[in-house]
Amino acid sequence: MVRRTRFRVPAYAEIDLGGEKIEGAFARGKHLFLRIGQTTVHSHLLMEGIWHLYGVDSSGQPQRWKRPAFTARAVIEANARLDSTGQVIPDSTPVSAVGFSLGMLDLLPRERELEPVAHLGPDLLGPDWNLNLAVDNLLQAPERMIGPALLDQKNLAGIGTIYRAETLFLTGVDPRTPVGAVPDLPRLVHTAHLLLQANKERPLRVTRTVAEPLWCYGRARRACYRCGATIVREEISDLGLDSEKFGETPHRIATEEDRARLSYRCPGCQVLYT
Repeated sequence: MVRRTRFRVPAYAEIDLGGEKIEGAFARGKHLFLRIGQTTVHSHLLMEGIWHLYGVDSSGQPQRWKRPAFTARAVIEANARLDSTGQVIPDSTPVSAVGFSLGMLDLLPRERELEPVAHLGPDLLGPDWNLNLAVDNLLQAPERMIGPALLDQKNLAGIGTIYRAETLFLTGVDPRTPVGAVPDLPRLVHTAHLLLQANKERPLRVTRTVAEPLWCYGRARRACYRCGATIVREEISDLGLDSEKFGETPHRIATEEDRARLSYRCPGCQVLYT
């Protein structure tokens, strides 16, 4: 049961969902949903957001937040936890869920909770996952580079920069390869699905070993584990790489569609297909 809520955005600053029951939580792609009574709290972390869960310390006092209070956008304080029958769980304590630096925060009626994600493609971790639909979505723009295409949540929902880099490494495809030139696109998409499924309950992302978790992401200027070539770090968007992305008009103003995202690749293991 919710004891008190505080939403630190102007539109919802006066709303308190205290007294309502927490009905459950779910994710759709990178969008997070928490059902409280007949209201759904919708959030998206974007690049800097995070949710923390706090209980009490050894003295019974609320745990200290690990991030500055001024970055908190949502605070949901709940009483002692209840089991499925509504009974208090023995030794349970009050908890607080705190959303810091959230990129999006909305309160929606339950019947409208899916409106923010109606545009998304099939969710790699969701019950609606559909490999063929994801592949078909990607092939709608066969000339587009596979790197930016995989991050487009309208094609398939759930891949970020880390899983993109690891998926492309494991399938041997350079992120600059046009979608239509990828030798086995279904296999590539299936690999991404396997990686996310394998990591969905792990506190640490692992695509290689626990000691050395990732094959290429974050390993710029270091030797590839597989071939020894130097891992390349760059930024990629639909307009190209780094400073090349503005082509013949280097002084024009970038738009949101031009936003480059961090990318890693091994020039020895990953092939640029054309």
